Amino acid sequence: MSPPEWLLRVENSALAHAISRSDHLIGAALQVMHVLGIILLLASLVLLSLRLLGLALSTHSVTRLGTDAVRLMGLGFAMALVSGVLMFVSSPRLYFYNPAFRLKMLLLLLAIGVHAALLHTVRRDPPSPLLARWSATCSLVLWFAVGFSGRVIGFL
Repeated sequence: MSPPEWLLRVENSALAHAISRSDHLIGAALQVMHVLGIILLLASLVLLSLRLLGLALSTHSVTRLGTDAVRLMGLGFAMALVSGVLMFVSSPRLYFYNPAFRLKMLLLLLAIGVHAALLHTVRRDPPSPLLARWSATCSLVLWFAVGFSGRVIGFL
């Protein structure tokens, strides 16, 4: 089975060659940036979710906490996205044909969709308790599953 045309174009791009032929420290820096981005996203998501689930930070307004958490989640997502794209570009076939990578991409799409529901919930004052608990729980499960499946990529 030959690779799709777009995958070959990515693999043969100047950016792919520059990254793959660079010092190994570049690849390591991309991985560190990716993990730090995911940690930033997950840490702020956990704080917001704990508040929505009524398990912590009950003296803080959901709307105010959500505003602060959304900024950190956005920064973390941007860091993970940029570094993830650059890592993919450096070895597109390695990632594209890896079942853990494909699972990660599917979970990522689901997590982004549920995350949008969570952000919509946070912006309501007061948020619907049932919707808040559902979106917080689903978002936590999906984002942690994204992180876990990303970790598995290196083992398959």
